[in-house]
Amino acid sequence: MSNILSVVRQNFEQILKNSYVTTLTLAMSVTDDGKPENFERIAAQLVDSNASIDAVQLVPDGVIKYVYPFDENKAAIGFDILNSPEVRPEALKSIESRLIYFAGPLKLRQGGIGVVGRLPIFKENRFWGFSAVIIRLETLINVSGIKSIDDSKYYFQFSKVNPITHKEEFFLSNKKEFLQQYYQTALIPDGDWKLYLIAREKNAVFNQILTSGILGLFLSVISALWVVSIMKKPAVLQKKVHQQAKKIHDSEVEFKTLFEQAPLGIAKVDSVTGDFVAVNSEFCRIVGYTKEELTSYNFQKITHPDDLEENINWLHKLLDGSLREFGMEKRYLHKSGRTVWVNLIVSKLSKSKETPSSHIAIIEDITEKKRAEQELKQSFELVSDQNKRLLNFSYIVSHNLRSHTSNIQTISDFLEEAETKEERDEMIDLLKKVSSSLNETMSNLNEVVSIRTNINLSIETLNLCEYIQKAQLILNQQIVKHEVKIVNLVPKSITVQYNAAYLESILFNLISNAIRYSHKDRKPEIIISFDEEIRSLKIKDNGIGIDLNKNGEKLFGMYKTFNNNPDSKGIGLFLVKNQVDAMGGTIKAESKLGEGTAFIIHFK
Repeated sequence: MSNILSVVRQNFEQILKNSYVTTLTLAMSVTDDGKPENFERIAAQLVDSNASIDAVQLVPDGVIKYVYPFDENKAAIGFDILNSPEVRPEALKSIESRLIYFAGPLKLRQGGIGVVGRLPIFKENRFWGFSAVIIRLETLINVSGIKSIDDSKYYFQFSKVNPITHKEEFFLSNKKEFLQQYYQTALIPDGDWKLYLIAREKNAVFNQILTSGILGLFLSVISALWVVSIMKKPAVLQKKVHQQAKKIHDSEVEFKTLFEQAPLGIAKVDSVTGDFVAVNSEFCRIVGYTKEELTSYNFQKITHPDDLEENINWLHKLLDGSLREFGMEKRYLHKSGRTVWVNLIVSKLSKSKETPSSHIAIIEDITEKKRAEQELKQSFELVSDQNKRLLNFSYIVSHNLRSHTSNIQTISDFLEEAETKEERDEMIDLLKKVSSSLNETMSNLNEVVSIRTNINLSIETLNLCEYIQKAQLILNQQIVKHEVKIVNLVPKSITVQYNAAYLESILFNLISNAIRYSHKDRKPEIIISFDEEIRSLKIKDNGIGIDLNKNGEKLFGMYKTFNNNPDSKGIGLFLVKNQVDAMGGTIKAESKLGEGTAFIIHFK
């Protein structure tokens, strides 16, 4: 009973740990100004990847405003939990502790009974609200493994002291009085829950002990008489032999029980060949193979190639006596082909000075943990990248708008001081030009904002050669005027996964730049090629070139120009860089002053 209760308690704790990781990840989506970003996408990934969670919520100021899935939980929208007498005490408990706390089981606004794990969110040491997970009671019971336990001898009960009535309430179906029966309990502090495992028969434990005792006594008497009659050994020797035999038997039974029923994967492995000698059911479940299949394999066959060398190096240290045991995180190749992350502990089965012939390997499936860590890392990277972009954009806006407002202020001052109509007309004309320039700046900034905020771009399979031809058609007048020779070496079969508007804009800007900055002493020539091995597009010209030593770091900056061409605005390459970045690619330049420039785009 103790083993069964321990396994179920550990399952409960794992469910709560997964819930904590989920609420923490969801909390990271709330920006410093208190606005959730990408709630639907992040919430969908969290719910879909965690079978123990039915829904997630964001609860700013204690009022439920964001739920997923929406249709099943929309009834909870607008519910103020801090002003509800039934919910408020447990919500305040999580705020006071600043830790996640699991309220309930309680009746849900959207129907049914469940538990609600709430993690308080603080922004600049001020309470913002909660990041919450909803686990329906039936989900909690199913995932915890309570229903998978043989209920012919025992049954479970699940309770909690009501924070309002201070009375213990029971939530599972069998609520009959059981205090006179034998039971064991386990506490789950994150929800102040109490888990009971109760023997169905009042004297079941006593009867089992009595039956085992009688049988053991009978076998002991028979064995003693048989040993005495056959061996005629002294009574002391017989007693010692019997005690030793019992110890060996008990050890074997205990080992087999632990080996087969352990919630961890266990395998006995040949230390020389790596062959599996024996494996338990949990090991088979984790890697997807049957016992018969595994005992015909060695561990090298199912180990991920990137982890094999490290695993073998550790094993060599075990064989030469440098270590008694070792642990590592590694990957196995599941029978289905997917990768399984495990925490591996290996210990040798021999005396300390002997070379081991076999060893024990114990594994714990941590695939979900790794997936959660990766998602959390991606969330951190996303937030960091957004903050960096926001800071850079704020500098651009501040610089450009300050320049225009300063010009307007100066002209206004001159306009007030103008004494003649000609002076006023001249100032007004200058004011119109500055206004027009400001309007152009705002248009450019709006286009940049559009690129950086458009996270749901339409991605299509596009024929690269066709889009190059389209750009040539748009620029045909300039091509004819400047007698430009364009050599398109891109195969007609090349396609890319890209946003159509971005690809058209990128090609237009790069080809038009090559024409605009052509060398006055030679006819312009543009060569366009594609490297299929690394999937990169190269647009090379024989124009005036760029001094990359001097201007390389600011090449893709906004309003950065590097010559006296009156058509230069410094916005084209900036937009190209932002569009390539938005599509997950990279762009770089190769150039020599006076010889020409090549731009190379690497597609994702």
